[in-house]
Amino acid sequence: ADEVDASRVFASRVEKIGHSVLEKSKGVLLASGFPLERTQVKVELGSEDPAEDILRRAQEESISTVALGRRGLSKIERFLLGSVSNKVAHYFKGGTVWIVDTPVHESQKVLLAVEVIQDCLELTRYAGEFFGSIPDLQFTLLHLIPPVPPALWDDGHILSPEERKDRKAHAEKWRLGWMEQAEKYVAEGRDFLVQKGVPPENVTASIVPTREGVASDLINEIEDKHYEIVLIGKKSFHKKTSYLLGNRANKILHKAKGVILCLLDFL
Repeated sequence: ADEVDASRVFASRVEKIGHSVLEKSKGVLLASGFPLERTQVKVELGSEDPAEDILRRAQEESISTVALGRRGLSKIERFLLGSVSNKVAHYFKGGTVWIVDTPVHESQKVLLAVEVIQDCLELTRYAGEFFGSIPDLQFTLLHLIPPVPPALWDDGHILSPEERKDRKAHAEKWRLGWMEQAEKYVAEGRDFLVQKGVPPENVTASIVPTREGVASDLINEIEDKHYEIVLIGKKSFHKKTSYLLGNRANKILHKAKGVILCLLDFL
């Protein structure tokens, strides 16, 4: 009986602490302009798998965006299979997951990491809807041109001068074609942000060749420029790959620090 009573007292205290924390969070939302009727506070006790419970609740209530904190994780902790934020980021489908580091760079810089250029408009639509009305944010649309395809490298033998010249011409044609297509999508994305109220001078577009690799270059860019918010698509999380060996978005999820990372799922 004593153990039962102690358990009830403990659960009651945990519930009170949960409500206290969430009420403070609610106060922040209200102070930021969120209408009272659009904010709710819920506390659930006894969760054995928080990630699964979050995913279940999101599905049941058709939630489109889930935000999770990630406080000062070490390199080892970032790769732990059981991490709630990692699990939700991988398996939440049809919406967006925000992973919020602590602390976050307060730079007011937003990076739209355009990995697949056809997804550029989806990224800018989301950025425009969620962040377009926030004053003084600086937006950067960045697309890294991938390396020249293997078919344009060589044929497994030493090329003659004529072959090298021809191969170089084909590679340059491929690069210019990719650049032209990327410029089109990025320009459309920039125009959309401006339509959403972002001052034109606060939107920068950059299309540059990959150096070390797309993921490594993006991580370097995030660290060098101290972006506060980073948006990137996460569609290839759905591929049946090893949990710890993921795509570029997966690497950024584990290695980017000091940012609010928004992982958008394009279906």
